[in-house]
Amino acid sequence: MVKLGNSKQLFLVPIMVAVVLGLILMTAILPMVKMNPKNIPIGLVVADEGKMGATLAEKLLENAPDVVKFTQFDSVEALETAMDDRDVYGALVVPADFSSKVATLQTETPEKATAQIYINEGANATVATLVQNALTTMVSVLNTQLSTQMLIAVQEKTDEMKGQLADVLQAQGEGSPLAQVSAMISPIQPSKVLDFANPIQVEIIKVHEAGGLGNAPIAFLMLTWFTSLIGGVMLYLVGNKRVFASKADKVKFNSLQSIMPFVYALIAGYVATWYSTWLLGFELEHFNRVALYIAVCVAAFTFMIFATLRWLKLPSIAIYVLLMFFSMSAVQMAPEMMPAFYRDYIVSWLPLRIYADGLREVLFFSHDVMNSYSVALIWVLVIALVLVWVKNLVEKPELQTEQ
Repeated sequence: MVKLGNSKQLFLVPIMVAVVLGLILMTAILPMVKMNPKNIPIGLVVADEGKMGATLAEKLLENAPDVVKFTQFDSVEALETAMDDRDVYGALVVPADFSSKVATLQTETPEKATAQIYINEGANATVATLVQNALTTMVSVLNTQLSTQMLIAVQEKTDEMKGQLADVLQAQGEGSPLAQVSAMISPIQPSKVLDFANPIQVEIIKVHEAGGLGNAPIAFLMLTWFTSLIGGVMLYLVGNKRVFASKADKVKFNSLQSIMPFVYALIAGYVATWYSTWLLGFELEHFNRVALYIAVCVAAFTFMIFATLRWLKLPSIAIYVLLMFFSMSAVQMAPEMMPAFYRDYIVSWLPLRIYADGLREVLFFSHDVMNSYSVALIWVLVIALVLVWVKNLVEKPELQTEQ
């Protein structure tokens, strides 16, 4: 220890930390700094069979910004299925009566056409806001274009009417009161001016509403991960270099070591969920399901960390500390918002991504504790438990020597 303290190589440690840790941390925050939403999948349903609906769909597909990527669906039912499967984050629906209602704007009983914007809010709170703003902007542009087209048509009709009356009015002479009629001719009634200015109205429909729970995955993240981290470390330390009276005592201790994470996880799941309602004001529709899902996460992560420590020793805990930094972006952001490198080579294998997607499933979609994500976590738990017991069986116990 004295020799190490006197070593001049210690001066290099801060430089190594700056180089290595800097690279790791900068990579971890890369998605937040270089956020570049692109090709976010959006649905499009054109139920209107009129010319106006077809023209609208064509313009949308041609002029869609890079931030979104439209996928056409045959019906609203097919679109809703895609939203249930989280294949799209939102959609634009042109109803069957769109063209007919646009045509009524020049009649005595005008009706505004409606474009429906669907927002798959539960899929990702950040993307939901982005998609809503993008689609609203696109409808506003279409509104302006349609208004311009209608006003051009009105102007042409006005010019036609003026041309038909030109000879009659000219014959009256400039001093005649009828001479001013030409300037007053317009087929638009004053009461319809606003309808012509904004022919399309927007109806926003939120699917799988998140309400005040949109940030729930990030709210539970710290508690879920750090309780698992501390639990795995404690399980390792309590058994590391432990001396047993006999092999039977070792088996009993290892069995207790394998049971405690389940108890620990169950308590952590319910405590975390209760804290979220008490301190954060979360209104959970299914309190027990959320608590049990958090418990599954804590149990799986605790065993995963414990198994790693059993085979690779205590320094391997650094892996899971770093995973926390890399997971912050994965939990908050959709893959379509991340740089390609981060999305393709980092996010896909992060365990906390599974936790976050599974929690969204419980909160906003199927509401079932057992879903594809919790099944993946259970497989992690089972594999980790097997690895722990393989290590228990191959490791020679330290037995107490008889005095």
